[in-house]
Amino acid sequence: MRPESQEHTTRHGLRGMLNKTALLSGLIAALFSTALHASETSDINKLMRAGQYAEALAKTDAILAKHPRDAQLRFTKGLILAEQNRSAEAIAVFSKLTEDFPDLPEPYNNLAVLYAANGQYDKARATLDMAMRTNPTYATALDNLGDVYAKLASQAYDKALQLDPAANVPQPKLTLVRSLNGNVSGGTVPKLASASQSKPAAPAAPSAPVAPATPPTSVEPVRDPKIDALAAKAAADAAVQEQERAKARAAEAAAQKAAEKAAAKAAADKAAADKAAAERIAAEKAAADKAAAAEKLAAAKREKEKEKEKEKAAQAQAAQAAAQAAAQAAQADKAQKLAKAEQEKNEKAEKAKAEKEKADKAKAADKANSNNLEQDRTALLTALNTWARDWSEKDVKGYLNHYASDFDTPKGASRKEWAEERRARIEDKGRISVKVSSPQVSIKGNTATVRFRQIYNSNRLTVDSHKTLIFTKQGNRWLIKQERSGG
Repeated sequence: MRPESQEHTTRHGLRGMLNKTALLSGLIAALFSTALHASETSDINKLMRAGQYAEALAKTDAILAKHPRDAQLRFTKGLILAEQNRSAEAIAVFSKLTEDFPDLPEPYNNLAVLYAANGQYDKARATLDMAMRTNPTYATALDNLGDVYAKLASQAYDKALQLDPAANVPQPKLTLVRSLNGNVSGGTVPKLASASQSKPAAPAAPSAPVAPATPPTSVEPVRDPKIDALAAKAAADAAVQEQERAKARAAEAAAQKAAEKAAAKAAADKAAADKAAAERIAAEKAAADKAAAAEKLAAAKREKEKEKEKEKAAQAQAAQAAAQAAAQAAQADKAQKLAKAEQEKNEKAEKAKAEKEKADKAKAADKANSNNLEQDRTALLTALNTWARDWSEKDVKGYLNHYASDFDTPKGASRKEWAEERRARIEDKGRISVKVSSPQVSIKGNTATVRFRQIYNSNRLTVDSHKTLIFTKQGNRWLIKQERSGG
């Protein structure tokens, strides 16, 4: 059987069964507790009828991800794969269904159709036998099994007569079912795992009075008239088909006997002509091969010589490039060293210049500071001596002008109170003599500390003691900020 004929026969049978199974699909759907939602099933069927198998497969896989054990959905996926000529994947789907739900006849039937389409008629027959075991009155499987047996007989006949494989041998028309109907005409209906787990156990029936034991009696099973009629029709159809096949085989055998001698003679003539042609072709091929081998050898030799020349040129070019690169590198290194030396020389000169400028500035600053300190020290000593002189001369106004406006008065007295008290004490004395000796001056910014020995002498008191005055520079004058006895 040619692949094109097998594909055409399988597709023809697949579409033919769609109408046959439509009436039963509504009844059988109630048998499966994990059946898809009506809208989802309808969408998939519409896509399949429109020939949009890729979209139908994508939608089926998406729903299968949520319900991986749904038998009806897995069966539909197998149908889609078969329509897409993805035979190996469809076989895998239906094989897995026969393992998970061995009581369903439809997966066995479709698996057999795919095997037959691939020329595996022994597998197809064994698989249809399994379908018949699940349901002995399954008409579609019966019809397909008859076609398989006819094909097996035809193959045996062809092999015996050694016919040309391209001869016009009647092809089996196995039917691929389109719906997973369950075992409605015999056997038992399989239940999905989800259905068996979700249904609660029936409550135990109340105990009945124990009746006296009676010997068991055989019970005749109840037969369904529809199933019997279906089985009878399947048997009658199979018998008619077998009679037609027998007539066809007899006619074909008679024709083959008449054509056998002509075929044998034609085969002998063809064999002789083929032998002569083969010998001529072999001789021509040998000569051509010899010439081609010689040309190939010469071409290889020429190519090898070219490669050697290229290699020599590449080596010379590489050596020249290496020498040029080395010279450039040496020149660049020399230039870099000279530039670096020049840069270091300039940096040293700049550094020496900067250090000299810094030293000169420091020296000038020290000199300026020294001059300023000396001027401040002279001014402080002048202020100290003038303060002692105004005090000795009882020049109260001049004496008080030596004190800053923020002078720290003793005992928290106000500046006015302190000034009045100092005025009274100075003017009360008949004579006053204040001398300073050994002054020590310490200057820090605008603040200076002067420690000295004070010799105070009046008509009432003589005191020789150490004293400290804290001066602040306000404008160009040094004024007394604090006054305390001791060092």
